[in-house]
Amino acid sequence: MSKHTPGPWQAFDNGTYFEIRSGRESLGDACASKYQESGDNSEANAVLMAAAPQLLADLTDAAAQLRKYETLHRAKGTPDSLEKADVNGALAARFEATIAAAVGGAE
Repeated sequence: MSKHTPGPWQAFDNGTYFEIRSGRESLGDACASKYQESGDNSEANAVLMAAAPQLLADLTDAAAQLRKYETLHRAKGTPDSLEKADVNGALAARFEATIAAAVGGAE
């Protein structure tokens, strides 16, 4: 899949700033130091970043499922099913583009 540190990640308040951790290990000072001065948004940003591996996995699953629905609807061949296939394909393409941007082409 991607080259990121496998999840789950956790947001951790070390008393000075928030950092992102995988298990008990910090994911690095560069990541953690960004929170040192981010003020009111620091906890929310850390929690969102900690959720990234699960968000990526869920989005990958959703895109794959949409591609399956697209194939099933195209096989029916009716105008209504072809319209549904187009919608599913467009959503899958959006999700796939987001995934590619998130992993920097590592997939």
